[in-house]
Amino acid sequence: MSERPKISVGIITYNQEKTIHQTLDSILCQQGDFELEVVIGEDHSTDGTRTICEQYAENYPHVHLLPDVPNMGIMRNFVRVMKACVGNYIAVCAGDDWWCDNRKLQKQLTFLETHPDYGFVTIGGYTYYVRQNKYVANLTPRADLSSGDAKSFYFSLNYPGGVIMLPLTEMFRAELLQYIDFDEFIRREFSVEDYPMQAIFSQYTKFGHIDDCACVYRMYKESAHFVPVTNPHYLSYFRGLANIRRYLNELFPNDICFTEEWCQELEFHKEFLLYLHNLQYRKAKQLITKYEKSIANREHFIKDRKMVRSFIMFVLCSIYKEIKYTRALHRGT
Repeated sequence: MSERPKISVGIITYNQEKTIHQTLDSILCQQGDFELEVVIGEDHSTDGTRTICEQYAENYPHVHLLPDVPNMGIMRNFVRVMKACVGNYIAVCAGDDWWCDNRKLQKQLTFLETHPDYGFVTIGGYTYYVRQNKYVANLTPRADLSSGDAKSFYFSLNYPGGVIMLPLTEMFRAELLQYIDFDEFIRREFSVEDYPMQAIFSQYTKFGHIDDCACVYRMYKESAHFVPVTNPHYLSYFRGLANIRRYLNELFPNDICFTEEWCQELEFHKEFLLYLHNLQYRKAKQLITKYEKSIANREHFIKDRKMVRSFIMFVLCSIYKEIKYTRALHRGT
């Protein structure tokens, strides 16, 4: 193997002993005209995940398992994996997802090498709904990428939230990482890494897409992007999203499209939903008072203020929200 592999695949995993075999096997069976390295960031699991990863590292010279350190959390673990990748191109995959096409990497490599003005390419795939044991071919871009423009998705007043495609579908040129300040991601306590990374990339390169089904995203209620109100990290997750928006506005002042009021509305509404779920009427009313001057004319504030007109109204709204949440949970997982 040469000093610099063509492709690096970064994996982050924690307590995924039941799925990490499938993830690693699906990567190691990739075929094509490239040299591959696999970099695993195993985040001090409490189950047998690390033992499994150690076995792969022992049996495959191009599999590199990063040192075992006290639990770092998703962001810090992801950052150390990215910094350890030395390939010209980088792909990523979580320890509970997998690739179902052994030419996945080759297809993306071919695209990038034949489209020099593109630095980022995704490929389609399936969502596997664990609860229902069902596969749905729905991993497709959330915006039209025929022109290569992803910037208008991320920097738009109509930005719908989330990423244009999930990380397991992507491959990008490693040189794009020069635009990413991971230390700032950590300092600002961002709740996710994929959204700010893709948004920043969209400022510097075109995004492409291959319309093949090559990936499988495992969906259950503990999935990283599914953060219910019962999750202990619920509030910090959404505050992190608001901080990401503030950061992007600082980086690209000519493309500012989300105001401070928007960020405050997001934080307010998510905190209000937490109090609604827990039937904390007094805290909900205090929250309304706190934001009365700053976001009084925002849509969520107006709707949420109506719910605290009386305790009975508050309880009825809570019951209604819980019914909707439960139905959505059963449909989605």
